[in-house]
Amino acid sequence: MRKRHQTLITITNAELKKLLFDRAAIDWLSSFSNVQWLEEGRRYSSEEILPLISGFDAAITSWGSPKFTESVIKQGAQLSFIGHAAGSVVSVTEDAVYDADICVVSANRLLARSTAESAVAMMLAGNWHLREYGDSLRGGQWTVNSRETVPGLYGQTIGLIGYGEISQEVIRLLRPFGARVLLYSRYCTHEEASGAGVHLCSMDELLRASDIVSLHSTWTPASVNMIGAHELAKMKEGALFVNTARGALVQEDALLAELQCGRLRAMLDVYVQEPLPQDHPLLTLPNAWCFPHIGGFNRKLKSGMGRYIIDNLYLHVTGQKPEGLITKERFKRMTQQ
Repeated sequence: MRKRHQTLITITNAELKKLLFDRAAIDWLSSFSNVQWLEEGRRYSSEEILPLISGFDAAITSWGSPKFTESVIKQGAQLSFIGHAAGSVVSVTEDAVYDADICVVSANRLLARSTAESAVAMMLAGNWHLREYGDSLRGGQWTVNSRETVPGLYGQTIGLIGYGEISQEVIRLLRPFGARVLLYSRYCTHEEASGAGVHLCSMDELLRASDIVSLHSTWTPASVNMIGAHELAKMKEGALFVNTARGALVQEDALLAELQCGRLRAMLDVYVQEPLPQDHPLLTLPNAWCFPHIGGFNRKLKSGMGRYIIDNLYLHVTGQKPEGLITKERFKRMTQQ
């Protein structure tokens, strides 16, 4: 008789476990696999799971899980699936995982939808001047209908930097607004861009033409400080800069200088230093609206990551092709943290 499938869940944070796995999800996993959890409340290193990994066919990881190093992979020779109930798999895998031909799946698709939604929400809030109007009302002022307008999104030119799952979802969400969408990407072809209904262009053209610039590149050594003083100076006066990607992609001092002189506006969810210090000058600017890295917080999508990974594990176990596959090439291009 064939040995029953074995799954190790390496998530030890009690709150995260509760968020990712409801009773129905665990019952579903238990219906086709034996399940073992690492000890709750303890942070495991790669070395500490070496004596535990042998005999498991699959592992489910998330934020805070130990990395599956070459030594762990050798010890877990039976392992054929790693499912990451989070975004980038850089923190839990390395080259040895892909060289061993292990199926790696990430729930990044769900986080991407959440982050895309937050990016569009920030575009709307920024171009509807929601903060300014809320503040003015609290200060006792009312609007003057005969002279006041907001940019909104209809008819705007919106530039997206980077073409991954997040920006692809942003493009989909922007369609009802009839905005003109420009795209800069080293990986998207003109045929793909045309099929998505966007204009693939140079970084220079995008920065000069866009009313809104939204950053969606992954954080790799090549993309650090990709937006600096030179790039920001090309943006239109009064343009809105949105960053829901990573703070390290932007030279923060250069952005701060542009904001302090009032030439640009910004909606920021990520920073070079996180948490953002309470005395950071970005928090004092009326034209910068700062958020505490909330892009992935859509409740339905975030809590659905555990079930997403379990569903994909079932596809793998039954010989079907899972969604959210991470190839070695894609791994190399993923955000580093």
